[in-house]
Amino acid sequence: VLHTSRDGTLFHTDADGDTHVAAEIPVYSYEEDGLQALTLDPGFAENNWVYVFYSPELDTPPGEAPHDGLPADWEPYEGVNHLSRFKWDPAAEELDLASEQVLLEVDQDRGMCCHLGGDFAWDPAGNLYLSTGDDTDPFESAGYSPIDERPDRNPAYDAQRTSANTNDLRGKILRITPHPEDPTYTTPSGNLFEPGTPGTRPEIYAMGFRNPFRIGIDPVTGYLYVGDYGPDAGLGDPTRGPGGQVEFNVIREAGYYGWPYCTGDNDAYIDYDFETGVSGEPFDCDAPVNESPRNTGLTELPPAQMPAIWYGDGGPWELEMQPGGSESPMGGPVYRFDPDNPSSTKLPEYYDGHWFLYEWGRGWVKESAVDALGGPLEVNDFLNTPAFDLTRPMDMEIGPDGALYVLDYGSGFFGGSPQSAVYRIDYVEGAPQVSISADPTEGDIPLEVTFTSEASD
Repeated sequence: VLHTSRDGTLFHTDADGDTHVAAEIPVYSYEEDGLQALTLDPGFAENNWVYVFYSPELDTPPGEAPHDGLPADWEPYEGVNHLSRFKWDPAAEELDLASEQVLLEVDQDRGMCCHLGGDFAWDPAGNLYLSTGDDTDPFESAGYSPIDERPDRNPAYDAQRTSANTNDLRGKILRITPHPEDPTYTTPSGNLFEPGTPGTRPEIYAMGFRNPFRIGIDPVTGYLYVGDYGPDAGLGDPTRGPGGQVEFNVIREAGYYGWPYCTGDNDAYIDYDFETGVSGEPFDCDAPVNESPRNTGLTELPPAQMPAIWYGDGGPWELEMQPGGSESPMGGPVYRFDPDNPSSTKLPEYYDGHWFLYEWGRGWVKESAVDALGGPLEVNDFLNTPAFDLTRPMDMEIGPDGALYVLDYGSGFFGGSPQSAVYRIDYVEGAPQVSISADPTEGDIPLEVTFTSEASD
């Protein structure tokens, strides 16, 4: 297993649970910036490519914004995040940092907070998906849509410049086809915009996300499963819009998913003037228009798509999502049972085609059978038992052995905690029956006793 921490450290853990540092990637680390994600090339056994998404270290780091509000003259540093790949050295069991190929750069306002997204997935055709966040400060919009268009205001308070901008790679799911060896890529047909369309980026597969932090994919259908974090308002306001809602989306084709104009059950936000404090009309979720002066792309956007599951501030899935605590949806993988897989502890055939979804803040993993279009039919508990004390599941993958691998963030923030761990969840058919006997069972001290468990099943 390869896993990372935000400070640029890449770890290698073997099948015995022994862990060593396999690379120290120099990163710019502030708030959510740093090393975000990694994935192995589908042809890793032959080509040894490891893909990472990270914030490269700066020659001259900018100052850091205070956490309690920005001064009027604060200017964020215009940086980029890299989608890169490196060669893995199987003999040394480490990453060759000199082999880096930068495939794609994503703009990033540094020294600010928040939302980088940052997860990978591969579809059956060999296309690589990357999720990116809206890179927008959420703390000075009263928990509602951050659409502050004031000309003297920091651009990072306006998510229309990113998520609703067809000419920007933030707040998106990107889809590219990497070249096997050259640091180049093509864009597959079926992305949201045809190459060469003015005011658009051809890498965009889906857009209109706030922070699509974790994504998963069905290796048979290619349907993409996305958990998107929502805004923070506890209650709706008729002058601003709905309260905090979060989404699980099943993406079958290219589309727009609403942020920052619509959320949840396509509940529209209000076009609010931050200069005057006057509310206008609700945004049109069927025909959203981006009129922000910071928009560099198309003005008229595709209609907002409905999520598969939404919760927070009410909703039909509220009970299944185990109310209480933060709302932190994580889009996990879909399992496909392989009868030829020799592993005796692979997940059973019952879970074939089931989607595994999980929650960072509420600390659960659930599963759902899906319909013909990949939508959830029900949501059932999976790892919600006292015997398995999961704190905050940070990432989750199904391995080639058919086991479920879970990275637990633990209870701390921006640092380690005693609960941080990498788990492998194996399936063992039937409950083991333990039978223990002792001979003799009583006597004077000192007493020599023979114990046996030979009768156990």
